[in-house]
Amino acid sequence: MKYFLDTNIYRNLVHELSLNEVNSLAKKIQKEESNLGVTSGFPIVVAMELIKHLEQTDPEREECFRALCLLFDHSKKYDAQMDMFHGAFFPPLNVILPKYFFNEDGPFLNAYKTIIILTKELTDNHDFKNIYKHQAEIKVVKDQVNFEKKELFDNVVEHLKELNEGVLDWEYFTKNKTQKDKWFREMRSGKTFAFLAEGFMMRAYGIVGKDYKRTEENFKQFFNFHNEFFPAIAMTSLILEQLGHGTLAISSISDRRWNTVLDISMMFGAIFNSKRDNIIFVTEEKKMHEFFKINNMQDQIIKLEEFKKRFSI
Repeated sequence: MKYFLDTNIYRNLVHELSLNEVNSLAKKIQKEESNLGVTSGFPIVVAMELIKHLEQTDPEREECFRALCLLFDHSKKYDAQMDMFHGAFFPPLNVILPKYFFNEDGPFLNAYKTIIILTKELTDNHDFKNIYKHQAEIKVVKDQVNFEKKELFDNVVEHLKELNEGVLDWEYFTKNKTQKDKWFREMRSGKTFAFLAEGFMMRAYGIVGKDYKRTEENFKQFFNFHNEFFPAIAMTSLILEQLGHGTLAISSISDRRWNTVLDISMMFGAIFNSKRDNIIFVTEEKKMHEFFKINNMQDQIIKLEEFKKRFSI
């Protein structure tokens, strides 16, 4: 069994702790893992979310630094003599897609692995001053996080333009009741999520430079993918519902709702090989719990209090 903690779980765990207390907590979690016969992994997306807050002017930098220390310390399997990190890690969406469909690592795996190295350097000796030595790398991570959000953002922009004769209007559905009714009807029926699942499949093909065509074999892959990863695919509804209601705030990629893109990537990481590895996802997000339950996966997701109970925290 492997435990995957989301970003806010780490932040909640360290919220009122000193760095010394964070170190003690990490050791306690590792000890309990050993007692319970379970383990944890390094969640790449979570580390990226925390690192992007380590810019020297970010008001959340101190808490996120402590959270990053906890993440690395409790999930690491580090050999000091070899100066080498080893152990499991939970990959992001752009690594999972080519692995799932083609059993290929794809071109992004090594780039994401550098996040592990950067995390080690940032949290070395729990010295907060480390962040000042790595401001350039932190900015690169922040830009990458924004780029990944922008991928879905740009797709939404293009779809709105297609619906409105090439004109972008974030209030399109509030002005077109027939289209709005259709939009929500197709979400309720599941048609929208089938469309999105195929979009992720096409993205996998694009990542490895292959042409996508609808075939009988592809449909079998699509069917299995849709069923296995449905909770992550369905999370897009948080954005799509706001689009249908004409929420103007989402016209800015800085709006908090676009953080859903990172939640989706985390969920893919938590579900990928989850049956083989018996992954338990720890989050307080109600929608995530709701979608896991819809897919009969409620035993694979728990809340913070349950995690604390299991690990005697």
